[in-house]
Amino acid sequence: MEERLATRRTDLRADSDPRTDSDPRSGLQSVERAITILKSFSLEKPERGVNELSRDLGLHKSTVSRLMKTLESGGLLSRNPETERYRLGIDLIGLAAQVVSFMDIREVARPLLRQLAEICQETVNLSVLDAGQVVNLEQFVPHTRRVKNIGWVGRRLPPHCTATGKVLLAFLPQDEADGRHPADQVLQADLERFTPHTIIEPEKLREELALVRERGYAIAHEELEEGLNAIAAPVYDHTGQVVASVSVAGPAYRVTPELCPQLAAQSMDVAARISGLLGYDGPLPPPGFREGADRGRLSSSARSEGEGKG
Repeated sequence: MEERLATRRTDLRADSDPRTDSDPRSGLQSVERAITILKSFSLEKPERGVNELSRDLGLHKSTVSRLMKTLESGGLLSRNPETERYRLGIDLIGLAAQVVSFMDIREVARPLLRQLAEICQETVNLSVLDAGQVVNLEQFVPHTRRVKNIGWVGRRLPPHCTATGKVLLAFLPQDEADGRHPADQVLQADLERFTPHTIIEPEKLREELALVRERGYAIAHEELEEGLNAIAAPVYDHTGQVVASVSVAGPAYRVTPELCPQLAAQSMDVAARISGLLGYDGPLPPPGFREGADRGRLSSSARSEGEGKG
């Protein structure tokens, strides 16, 4: 944020003297300055004063004061009567809620999922947890592959033996009242064995979910279907809750254990970008996987397309 503010100072200083407000450009400049003032607030700086912003933005104090009073009258800022400093206003909550209400995770994710499939040359899914089952919302299959994993949109899968299911179970919010984890409901049920590799022991699955939370992604090696491997990463919404997962799946002879770290990094990178488009501004995937993500990072065109959907 500080870097972005610094890049704006030169432009904002132009016509910073309030005596030049008769200039035809002053209306547009006032809007630009108001936007910059709103974006200067952060968790680290929840309150800002007129003198402070005047110094930071290189604007005349009376200009900053006038803009902040205007934003206050519109409900976008509120003034602390004790400190005379400003905070973001309550009306911003209503505006933010409108953005969230019409934001479709599928629409936001599609461009990034599509290119992830082309980069990995494997099937990519966007999935959610519904009534204790994994449901595929979107799927992209590279057209060049002869051997493909086609899961079909809308298909329901058990969570205990899929990479996506493990991610969605692992990151369910824990009940603070009794300390129980929501995944316990799944763990207490009879876990069906689909292959010799399916984890059906509750304690072993608990350990697996703890590992998923620790490293930030899940792997399923031939647990749902023999010859099929998958990697999945969590997608967060603006509240910090995991609401979906991005997964890469393919034949075990292609999606090998040696390739999994790279695919995990790419999946986490895309999941983090989708999370950002949904308004999440929390920590990114573990630093150890950023280098791997860089090797398969999405092109700027795909990122721009995805961000445009947001």
